[in-house]
Amino acid sequence: MREAVPKVDKLSSLGYVVKVQHVIDFLVLAELQSGRRFGKELDQVITKTLTGVGVNDSYLSQRLKKLAEKGHAHSYWDSDNRYYRYYEITEAGMEYFKQLQRDLPERVALAQRVYKAFDSTLKKFE
Repeated sequence: MREAVPKVDKLSSLGYVVKVQHVIDFLVLAELQSGRRFGKELDQVITKTLTGVGVNDSYLSQRLKKLAEKGHAHSYWDSDNRYYRYYEITEAGMEYFKQLQRDLPERVALAQRVYKAFDSTLKKFE
């Protein structure tokens, strides 16, 4: 007969841990507070901030489009060069940034705790 697994209360769920979209949104909106930027500049800022870890170009484009659709950023083409699509933060974007600023520290702490526990589990199988 199998031994019963002791009941453990869930304090949270993995779905609550920091999501990539929140990291990207936060970094993009933080950078846009310094002024308008085009997509490739934002990609470089993300990669630099995350010490060489970047984001897929199409995913970044998708996030930028979502930020614009939700009114968190304004996007427009450079009048001299249609290669550059610029983004600027809006008032709604500032509010969303402030919300992320309030919510993310708790989520980051949870993510660190989860990754530390998972790392310990991985090491058991080395």
